[in-house]
Amino acid sequence: MDKALADKLAAAALSRVPAGAHVLEVEAGLGALALRAARAGARVDAVDASKAMVAALKARVAVAKLANVEARVGDPAALPFVERTFDGAYCIGVVAAGRVEMLAELRRVLKPGATAVVAATEGEAAELVDEMMVAGFDEVQSQAVEKTDAWLITGIA
Repeated sequence: MDKALADKLAAAALSRVPAGAHVLEVEAGLGALALRAARAGARVDAVDASKAMVAALKARVAVAKLANVEARVGDPAALPFVERTFDGAYCIGVVAAGRVEMLAELRRVLKPGATAVVAATEGEAAELVDEMMVAGFDEVQSQAVEKTDAWLITGIA
């Protein structure tokens, strides 16, 4: 995903969770969303399956001098957090495998009433809506991101 698209998705996703929240980014990559959320005052836990990506994200966090971001290697289908930890969760990166399991994990670690935001292409948006409902999310909605072929799927825990 190119930086411009990641930035557009991050801005759109962040508009759906209250400022100052404790949020989770899954498949964080280089942290387009994590860094934005941290600069806006959120406490951010960022998880990625790639050790190299986590190392790069930690370096970016250090350069930005952000003390409110914790980046770690982790399996998106087996998140290393207790139930009902987060006020919001995001996944704007590509999930290589186990998307249904990842969605169930997002649902598990969100506080009741918290929002999860997941990015999709236009072709996979309808399927992702169904998968979020199966994972236990309420009020699942999809919305196109302006001037892109991306969609954000939002669900309430």
